[in-house]
Amino acid sequence: MLTKAKLNKTLFILLSICFMHIGALAQKKSEIDIKNAEHLDYLKNNGNPITIFRNKVHIVHKQVDMFCDSIYQYENENRIDAFGRVHIINADTIHIWGDRLRYDEKTRIAKMRGNVKLQNKNVVLTTEKLDFDLKENIGYYFDRGQIVDSTNTLESVIGRYYTDKNLLFFKDNVEVYNNDYQLDSDTLKYNTTNKTAYILGPTIIETEKETLYSEDGWYNTATGISELIKENRLSNDSYEIKADSIYGDKLKEIAYLYDNIELKDTTNNLILRGNYAETFKSDEKAMITKNTLFIQVSEQDSLYLHADTIRAEKDSAGFELLKTYNRVKFFRKDLQGKCDSLAYSMQDSTIRMFNNPVIWAQGNQITADSISIEMVNKKIRYLHIRGNALLTNKEDSLFFNQIKGKTMLGHVKNNKLYKLDINGNSETLYYPKDKEVITGMNIAKSSNITIKIKDNKIDEILFSKKPDGNMYPLFQIEQEMLFLRDFKWLDKDRPKSKEDIFIWSNHPPMLSKDLIKIELGKKKETEKEINPTKEKQEIKKKVE
Repeated sequence: MLTKAKLNKTLFILLSICFMHIGALAQKKSEIDIKNAEHLDYLKNNGNPITIFRNKVHIVHKQVDMFCDSIYQYENENRIDAFGRVHIINADTIHIWGDRLRYDEKTRIAKMRGNVKLQNKNVVLTTEKLDFDLKENIGYYFDRGQIVDSTNTLESVIGRYYTDKNLLFFKDNVEVYNNDYQLDSDTLKYNTTNKTAYILGPTIIETEKETLYSEDGWYNTATGISELIKENRLSNDSYEIKADSIYGDKLKEIAYLYDNIELKDTTNNLILRGNYAETFKSDEKAMITKNTLFIQVSEQDSLYLHADTIRAEKDSAGFELLKTYNRVKFFRKDLQGKCDSLAYSMQDSTIRMFNNPVIWAQGNQITADSISIEMVNKKIRYLHIRGNALLTNKEDSLFFNQIKGKTMLGHVKNNKLYKLDINGNSETLYYPKDKEVITGMNIAKSSNITIKIKDNKIDEILFSKKPDGNMYPLFQIEQEMLFLRDFKWLDKDRPKSKEDIFIWSNHPPMLSKDLIKIELGKKKETEKEINPTKEKQEIKKKVE
């Protein structure tokens, strides 16, 4: 007679044999190794046998471990469905959890659904639907997912995770969150090892202080180094920057810009353009060169300036300071200029010109050792002309009105020069007219002179004390009397349009001596024809 203990042992042996037999039948066409299950059922299911394993199920396929509450194994379809606390372990580094799983033995595609979580070292992916290729170790999600690593949180509608290569590919409504910025993109690739984001479509990166837009390039989120190569724009409340390509280092706060560059100061309505630039954010400095252009934007009349190199920085009081070097030219409809170096300060709105400066305004040419243009509300208010100051106005092909002194102060109203104060060794040489006909040459010297200008012509000359001067009729004018010391006529260098500021040439500054001699002879002959007795009267006066 069997005791209760012997009966239980016999039943356990029979169940074990039965379990092994059924498991062997179920795995006749399957490579899945059933490691553990507390219960099982076997269903024929209309010619498609199903083996159901329940409670603490553990199976292995191709060195991949799977755990769950229950598994349905379909013998004729070489697939399984797993339910409840599903957990996949691949190569000890990749863990996938979910509510349910469909796994194909041939393709080795694991389709995990419901509260899906994938962890690979320090990278965690969460989504509701994940397809994972266990052969290639690639995961796909297509109904919104989130990936978190030690640096960033990344979200998108569609995602692909190449776990062996540590690469993530994101598509549609891509969002990246970091302590320092937020990134929104159409398409993005991300390397989880070196923390580099590769921009593959329209992308916006926003920080607390500025916004960056680009459509191609890369950004290392750990080092802050980036290289952007398509449709790049950087902006904040006070400036906008554009360039074909930008290389930046966030930690060092420097950036290098290449080709079709535009730096716009939206506060002061200033624009800088060129093909190579360097910016230093911590020092608030910038340098731009190669085909440079500076524009001071104005509704009435913008100023255009070109130089070999332009530098922008802050002065000691924190105001913007613009410095330009080598072959400087600028154009505005009412003012043009040329020099070798120039500085423009926002503190006093003054343009300072050095090294052979010359400006042209209202038909007047002004040269000196240095020239300053003081502006108020973007309109010229004063011209400060220092050292060998000379103002020249062309009367005709040969005669030039000339005013010279140590320094000059030009008074400007409505962008027109209306008064000129000449101080120190002042000289004037001008040609008075009678009914638009030149009557002679007037030369005068005084310590200080004030010139009043009307309709771009000398209207009145006021001397601080009795001048030393003379009036000469045309027939008495000799060639050496025509020009004051340091006279130069540089009209060929004057930019006639904003395009001309890019043209630099050194034309001969004076009329040729032969041409002057010929033209002066013609003037004297004309004078004799107009007033034949005048010359005789002048000779008689000299004899008397």
